[in-house]
Amino acid sequence: MELASQIAIACQERGAHPFMTLNTEDYWMRSLLNAPKEHLEVLSTHQAAALEQTDVFIFMIGPPKPIDWASIPSEKRELANIWFLESNKWMNEWRRITKEHSVRTLGIELCMVTPARANSLGLDFEEWEKVMLAGCLADQLEISRNANRVTEIIQAAHEVSIDTPFGTSLMFRLCGREPIVGDSLVSEDDATRGIVKFLPSGFVEVAVDEASAEGRVVFDVPIPVRGAKRVEGLALEFGRGKVVKYSAETGVEAFEGYLHSGQGDLDKIGFCGLGLNPGLRYGFTQDDKVLGGVTIGIGGNEDKGGRNKTEGNSHWWASMSGATVRVDGRVVLEKGKLLLG
Repeated sequence: MELASQIAIACQERGAHPFMTLNTEDYWMRSLLNAPKEHLEVLSTHQAAALEQTDVFIFMIGPPKPIDWASIPSEKRELANIWFLESNKWMNEWRRITKEHSVRTLGIELCMVTPARANSLGLDFEEWEKVMLAGCLADQLEISRNANRVTEIIQAAHEVSIDTPFGTSLMFRLCGREPIVGDSLVSEDDATRGIVKFLPSGFVEVAVDEASAEGRVVFDVPIPVRGAKRVEGLALEFGRGKVVKYSAETGVEAFEGYLHSGQGDLDKIGFCGLGLNPGLRYGFTQDDKVLGGVTIGIGGNEDKGGRNKTEGNSHWWASMSGATVRVDGRVVLEKGKLLLG
């Protein structure tokens, strides 16, 4: 609420007319537990009317405590809008209006830094808050410029190789899919396409050829997992795009839990990403955005234009540092340092 007030004041100083709304954790949770599903699926006329007269929608991501999904009836879980990326009747109507009226949308992830969430992830709250704030205050224009350069390189590329001092030696192919630019500059084109952006920002991701990955990936960066100890030293071996072998120094049961969490392409490579934010550090939930980091995701990638199908687009991703990345033989990243020319 405090951050929302500060943002509203900043908007007002720019000549805008802010309109603030509040959705408390208690109201949000009790609605999911008690309200009829058909009621929750309807975007009210007054909400729709306000949205139709809005130019920019900035939302603070919550709730402040980790969500107890087990307590929410399974048939209602799809109605829980958190990221404004979900797919349900309410969200589909919201998305239709924002696209039709070109409403630019930005989510503030700094609000996820709370003592309760830090405790559940085994993170130091004050240090996490400091890192996330630094990521928000990084030069967003420079991040956007680098993202556009990386996107241009990827769009014309066919083959990628990744090597690290920690044991990664992976090759895969690209297949002409459009990269996702994770900057925080929300354009009119983003608005008309229904693209939601977030702060802190800083990545480019692309869905890869799902049957092409060959080699080994070692994630040297520890992976925090809610409700479990961190996964450290996770290593995956790929053959024809699938994970054929895996191991970890600690916490391997968390990765095994993901692999056995449902049906579909949970074990197939899905996407690759490159981090671009100089203010962020590894180990604080934003590893995919750390400058010079490389992320590999397996599982669902339909949201990125891929073909992997999993229930609820379930996927697993993790990052590595110190990587050298070659795109069609061109060195784009050398030992974690960007080389974009």
